[in-house]
Amino acid sequence: MSGLWIGLIAAGLCILAVVLYTLFISRKISTPTRGARIDQSERPNTALVVIDVQEDFTHQTGKNGFDPASRDAALADINRNLAEARASGQDIVFIKHVFRDWWAIMAMKLLAGGVGTPGREGLRLDPVLDVREAPIFEKAIGDAFSNAEFENWLARREIGRLILTGLDACQCVQLTARGGLARGYRVEVREASTLTTTPEKWAGLKGELKLAGAEMS
Repeated sequence: MSGLWIGLIAAGLCILAVVLYTLFISRKISTPTRGARIDQSERPNTALVVIDVQEDFTHQTGKNGFDPASRDAALADINRNLAEARASGQDIVFIKHVFRDWWAIMAMKLLAGGVGTPGREGLRLDPVLDVREAPIFEKAIGDAFSNAEFENWLARREIGRLILTGLDACQCVQLTARGGLARGYRVEVREASTLTTTPEKWAGLKGELKLAGAEMS
């Protein structure tokens, strides 16, 4: 096969990936889920939720990478929150993101080096985190409530208040916050324990979350 045809095929695949991302991934990943509202009187407990702090994302470089100093500061603050949660007897849960839809996997491999796709060592939680015995739930879209097992765990633990940390603040953190608020959870976002590659968007999203009832700290 000539170099011209190889180039044309590669260009076509890239265009297809962009189209798929625009039509499917961005819409599906960026839409919070909805579900039955909880009864706060039956949910007295609090959980610290650490979202998507995985090596594929924390050590990504380029335009999708985090400033190393900001990353290290946020990870340190997450560990501080973990220590405080354990000292106070609060529940702790970790969320991992793995793209599972074929079109999402294709797009991520073509556009982002395959980060977040199945089989990668980078899917593991960042080794800096003090995970210990805390449960870990996987999701394939932004909102952690898309995994029914996570929601069932919250019910079993009688959790009605969520403290959110992790990344990306403008994506999976805020989407999980919206998913929780839609179900009647009290939601708090610890800003110092979050990261985002689009800080220019955070002020607007933060305002929307506060209007929806989320706390910021």
